Amino acid sequence: MYLVHAQLAPLGGGKLPGEAMSLVRARVLLDRDIQHIACHPDGPGGPVLGVFTLAGSVEEAEDRVAELCRCALRNSPGLQGLQLARCEVVLALPSSGPPPEEGSAMA
Repeated sequence: MYLVHAQLAPLGGGKLPGEAMSLVRARVLLDRDIQHIACHPDGPGGPVLGVFTLAGSVEEAEDRVAELCRCALRNSPGLQGLQLARCEVVLALPSSGPPPEEGSAMA
C-alpha cells in the first residue's frame, strides 16, 4: 500500500471551493484499490488529499491516483476550473520514525 499526496489547485490561482475536496474524494473512493482518503484543506503547499492505494509500484500508485483525480475534476459538475497541481508518493525516511529499542533486531 502507498500513500499518495494529490494537491488540488484552481487554474490561475485563487481559492479552492469549499466542497471541491469532498467531491474529488467521493469520486476517487469508487476505485476498488483505494483504501482510504484523508482531506487536508490547509496543507503546507495548499489543499491536499492523502490517498492510500494498493499498487504494485510507486509509479503505478502515482499514475492511478493522478488519473482518478483528473477524471473526477473533468467529469464532476462544480470542479471545472480546478487542476491537479502534483501527485506523488510520500516517502518516509528511515530516520523519520522513533529510534529502535535496544536489543531489537533493527538496532
